[in-house]
Amino acid sequence: MLDESDVADSGSGMFSHPGLLMAGAGAFGMSTLFSALKPVLVTRLMEETTWGAAMAGVVVAAPFLGIALSSLLFFVRPPRASLRRLAVMFGGTLVLLELLSAYLFEYQLLLLSLQFVAGFCVGALMSATSRLVAVSDAPDQSFGFIDMSAVALMSAMVAGAGIAVAAAGVTGGYFFAAAVAFAYALAIASYRESPTLMAHHDHKPEPLDLSLRPLAVVSMGVLFVTCSGLGFAFMFSFAARLGLGYEEAGSKIGLLLLASALACQLGGWCSARFGPRYPLLGAFVACAGGWWMVVHASNPGMFFAGLVPAVFALQFNFPILLALSGSLDAHGRWAGIAAPLITSGFAWAAIVSGQVVQYKGLDALVSFTALGMLLCGALLWPATAAKTARAST
Repeated sequence: MLDESDVADSGSGMFSHPGLLMAGAGAFGMSTLFSALKPVLVTRLMEETTWGAAMAGVVVAAPFLGIALSSLLFFVRPPRASLRRLAVMFGGTLVLLELLSAYLFEYQLLLLSLQFVAGFCVGALMSATSRLVAVSDAPDQSFGFIDMSAVALMSAMVAGAGIAVAAAGVTGGYFFAAAVAFAYALAIASYRESPTLMAHHDHKPEPLDLSLRPLAVVSMGVLFVTCSGLGFAFMFSFAARLGLGYEEAGSKIGLLLLASALACQLGGWCSARFGPRYPLLGAFVACAGGWWMVVHASNPGMFFAGLVPAVFALQFNFPILLALSGSLDAHGRWAGIAAPLITSGFAWAAIVSGQVVQYKGLDALVSFTALGMLLCGALLWPATAAKTARAST
């Protein structure tokens, strides 16, 4: 159990609060758990039920929609309970929901409801940890480390989910999710907040600033994650056009995703060193250019060369967007709201990309990605026009 003395109140950098980094990695790891389960569960649900691809896709997207809704909790009135108590309440509920999903997955509407609420629980814990990281020392680097850990853990969870589903089908997949969620909940519950951080729970809630800047920050974050992720669902389709098989493409893409975790920490460092504006702008350009290369690749080398900036840009920008959200108020409320909303972009990406491919074709994804990056660039200036100074607590 971590003691309050483990957390320095000021001036020691991100490693002055290792417990908070571990709790944040646990909360964000819960969201990447859904991402890890998505590809294997879509296929297995179609094999074990009479559902089509559309229904299976909606089921695996439901947790991300629940994550988005959880932002309302911190918008209306952020919980005053400690992170430990929230971990027990929401983490315990999450484990129960995954266990129920293992037994009741054949009932469409019930499974949708269970997974939606599961996402809400994860979003609430992401909000709670993001709020504390935003008001701690070195939030840029801290968010970078947390996101890097979550992405690295996702690689292991993809392998674990595959083994579980191969051994016991959909039931095994949800049992695996319950076990992992339990471990993450313990990691979050082990953290004890310092008196300085606890004070942010006790302040009298004030009306949130709904001016152009915070709205631009959150909108830019959701738009970037959505548009940068449009091509992810169809990476294997692009690979197949070049004659790459699932095994060859999957192994190389898996290694690329694992390596991209390093971009999270780099993004946090660049944001702290140079500010958010120009690192974000550079990543917008890199993302659009990378997906252009992927779509127009004439050989596997060009395909993977394009995936590098496309994938790394997403991981690079994520901690910057969270830290930028944390700068909007003195008590981290906007960070608590923005974290689940920005994460929900993964769900919107899956939904939008399917519609684009169905009605416009596979190659149209690059045009929509480029348009999204252009809109993100337009929002960048109002989003970074001025940095709100934190009020003393």
